[in-house]
Amino acid sequence: MPAELRAKIMNQFKPIHLLGHILLFGIGLVLLYPLIFMVLAGFFNKTEFMSTVLGVFPIPKEPTLDNFKMLIFGTTDSATAVYLRNSVIRAVYNTFGALLTSFLAGYVFARLKFKGKDQIFLIMLATQMIPTTLAIIPTYLEYARFPFAGGNHVFTGGSGILDTWWVYFIGGPAINIMGTFLVKQSLEKVPVEIDESAKIDGAGTFRLIFQILFPLQLPIMAYIAITTALAAWNDFITPFFYTHSDYLQTLPSAITRISSIGVSPGAVIDYPMIITLSLGITIPALIIFFFLQKYIVQGLANTGIKG
Repeated sequence: MPAELRAKIMNQFKPIHLLGHILLFGIGLVLLYPLIFMVLAGFFNKTEFMSTVLGVFPIPKEPTLDNFKMLIFGTTDSATAVYLRNSVIRAVYNTFGALLTSFLAGYVFARLKFKGKDQIFLIMLATQMIPTTLAIIPTYLEYARFPFAGGNHVFTGGSGILDTWWVYFIGGPAINIMGTFLVKQSLEKVPVEIDESAKIDGAGTFRLIFQILFPLQLPIMAYIAITTALAAWNDFITPFFYTHSDYLQTLPSAITRISSIGVSPGAVIDYPMIITLSLGITIPALIIFFFLQKYIVQGLANTGIKG
């Protein structure tokens, strides 16, 4: 073994380094403990879970895979498969919608010249300061009074688009303000001469946007896709406030549905199933962030934003 390699290995066993590794391991264990607990709790059935005094790392006497089968295949609760499907559809639809609207809006504000452009952009940014909770009631009334839908004649009566897929389709691909801002900032760093050269070579507006400028913004697009997908996957407000039919619910809604069983006198809340559903919401988000976090950093760095 080369002397340098031997010295490097021995250096790792110095007391200060061993202490550092132990400290980092302890911190990592503390951070991962909730996830470990959720995985272990998923192997319980609700009867054993309620009758067991849980330790730091709960181990069931009769482990079962029913909760995980329910989450993945919907074997014990067919509605769960519908919730999972709806969550995936929402995440994919919102992501593609946000990518398209953010890039086009960013291109408009970065490249086109028209009166009031800066004022409109500032108004858009100002809407980001409005808390989401303040928009719940106005949004509900907007959906309820949506003209010519749900029995509405113009602006009165009926239920509008409440409790329909239109709640997701119309509310999903709205302009992503943060994404628009990032695309605008990034495109302004791209020389205008590229546009002029492309037009001289015969490229039209469509080709200029999607074949020349869009590939230059891939890190920004990756950031928008990741953050939008995570937001749609974890969204609880939209299905909870604007829908009530079971076939329209998502995974976050499933937790509320199962928890409500405990309202009945004498009913036993299925905590292992609730925890497993929560695990189904958490793990995809962790996987996406863990493997794609470099695109988040790269996307923000390309806009010149420091944080």
